[in-house]
Amino acid sequence: MNEEINKIIKRMEENGSTFEAPNLLASSMSDIVSKASSFDSVMNQVISVIQEETKEFLDGKNSTENSYVSGLSTCIYLPTFDNSGNYKLIIIGGTSDWKHQLPINQYTKFDVASITKMFTLLLLFKLEEQGIISLDEKVSNLNPDIQGLEDFTINDLIRLHGELRTQGNVATAQSVGEAFQILKTVYLESNDRSKNLYTDFGSIVISNTLEHILSKRLGYQMTFDSIMHKYLLDPLHLENTEFNPVSNITGNGGGDFVHDPKARALGGAIGAAGLFTTSEDLTILSHNIFSVNYVNSSFFRKKDIERLGEITFPDTPQSNKGNMGIYVKHPLGLKKSFTPNELATGSFSHQGWTGSVAVFDPKQSIHQSFLVNAIYPKDSGLELRNDKAVGFGTAFEEYQRKITEMTIILYIAREYYKRYGHNLEIDKTIILK
Repeated sequence: MNEEINKIIKRMEENGSTFEAPNLLASSMSDIVSKASSFDSVMNQVISVIQEETKEFLDGKNSTENSYVSGLSTCIYLPTFDNSGNYKLIIIGGTSDWKHQLPINQYTKFDVASITKMFTLLLLFKLEEQGIISLDEKVSNLNPDIQGLEDFTINDLIRLHGELRTQGNVATAQSVGEAFQILKTVYLESNDRSKNLYTDFGSIVISNTLEHILSKRLGYQMTFDSIMHKYLLDPLHLENTEFNPVSNITGNGGGDFVHDPKARALGGAIGAAGLFTTSEDLTILSHNIFSVNYVNSSFFRKKDIERLGEITFPDTPQSNKGNMGIYVKHPLGLKKSFTPNELATGSFSHQGWTGSVAVFDPKQSIHQSFLVNAIYPKDSGLELRNDKAVGFGTAFEEYQRKITEMTIILYIAREYYKRYGHNLEIDKTIILK
């Protein structure tokens, strides 16, 4: 048994997974498997731990008695492409806001803020594949409204080159029209391509540019919302992922609109923020992302998924960021990135201001999502900071670390039992009471 488990861990290390104590992990896994009669037994033990950890995070409060989250939906998804079965666990708990105490369910849509950028990047790759856009084309040639970015291309915006500024504050505009007028003033404070600086403006310019391109191409007005649906969300059957949802929403501070102020000012549907989604839809997305390694007719191209896990600037202060601000692996692990080092090389994640995180390991087909309602209606600056309870980041890091430990246990156990033909088709959604 030890030898077989060691082989599984060794294979993971060859894929780029890093473990602090691989020998201790192998010994622990051997002990777990020896005491379990089947994979189901291991799974039930792990589920029990995940439920306890989730409830602890859900009930957790900081020193000023502010809760870290009012509700959440946490998912672990381990799909296979060899008919040996998929493993999916979704744990849901809490309420959609701090005031009305409406319970979260599997259809609740979370405001995922900057995770929208990952969807925008996937959309760009799909439009490039279909010959609708060249990522090496100058923005000024594609968009008559954006003329202040010199010779910058779509790829420059994807890679977060330079330093973008606007003449005025989009977020404080008094109307959508005024917000777009301010956006048109975007210019380069610096055009240095040797550095990267995380910004929303690049992805906002991209979504505005796509509206110009597709409207001209199709002969009628296309909004970014309709473009996202036509070319990405609808083909993937992501039925609960959308901009500007009208019911059963959370994660945005309890208002009736997207939380991000720039997205709100620009009408709710931009390349930087605005999407709401569910854990279930993220499993569908991850399945399509992972299939590039197994299915010839995958919706995505393998080279595009590899670009999601690309380290763009390894020697800069933001070395844990990749294209469009995606988080890649970092030597300091979860202290610097939301992509755990226990996952393979090429793994990536994205995190939004609202606190939610989505994680993808294409090489080993491991997906995690942590959708949370951490946003408070008002930011006091003392008890609440960055719209969330002080200490949320530390509490979330510890929660993600514990869920990752359980994810790795499940993965290794599944790989072990799969060798003996065990049925591993598991699909559970648990709503905490």
